[in-house]
Amino acid sequence: MDGKLQKDLQKIAGHDLETITAGLEGIRAGIGEFGRDDLLQVVDTVGSLFFIDHYERPDLQPAVDLAVELLVESGADIIPYIMDAFDNSDMKANLSFAKVLGGIGVAAIPHLIELYRHSDDPYKQSYALYALGKIKDRAILAVLPDVIQAVDSDHLEVRDSAIRALGKTMELIGEKEIATDRRDAIWEKLFHCLSDPHATIRAKTIRTLSKMETGGLLSSEQGQQFQVVCRRVAGLDHRNRWDRAFIVRKEALEALEALEALEALEGLAG
Repeated sequence: MDGKLQKDLQKIAGHDLETITAGLEGIRAGIGEFGRDDLLQVVDTVGSLFFIDHYERPDLQPAVDLAVELLVESGADIIPYIMDAFDNSDMKANLSFAKVLGGIGVAAIPHLIELYRHSDDPYKQSYALYALGKIKDRAILAVLPDVIQAVDSDHLEVRDSAIRALGKTMELIGEKEIATDRRDAIWEKLFHCLSDPHATIRAKTIRTLSKMETGGLLSSEQGQQFQVVCRRVAGLDHRNRWDRAFIVRKEALEALEALEALEALEGLAG
């Protein structure tokens, strides 16, 4: 390790944003020049910022965000080190490590899907799914069956991350890029999730179904069913059986607004 890198790494142990940022920017300038041992030190030291409690030190959040960007820019060579970090981190740190892997992109997919398939820890599975949902590339379609399967998990965090990842994937694809039977399978699983006892699951399900509907990934009948559900959830039908959770009603109203906007555009185009 050269002297400059060592000094920059030491700055990350500082207690103020200016010092930590200076260290991160110094390391960023050397990306591409680090050997294996240096990369390990970079991941270990820069990753330590992910353990910062954002509520106690909100002033350091820009440093955490910059740390994520720096590690993403370090590229695929750091993936094994990030995967190892999952074993020695807490929940908030692992979410940041997952963002890094998602930002690195396609190269991380094999590592993440292996973690999901072979880990018996539902939290690690949820981090893997969360990271997969951050990958903005159609290559993610290769692991779509695993994500769909995860929607059935008994573990809340796994279901949550799977539904979110499905929503992100739906943003990337067109209706001709996924077979009708697979779209129907996703619809059936998500429609069942609309009755999940957890409000966060119901809310994310509505958001994902909204993306499918506006993206042309639901059939006409499915789209109509979805609109009926959204109106009921939001308390806009005659049955007065709205969802008691505000976050669910909010997602339903936003879904209806998106559908109305889409219909208005289609009317203008027609």
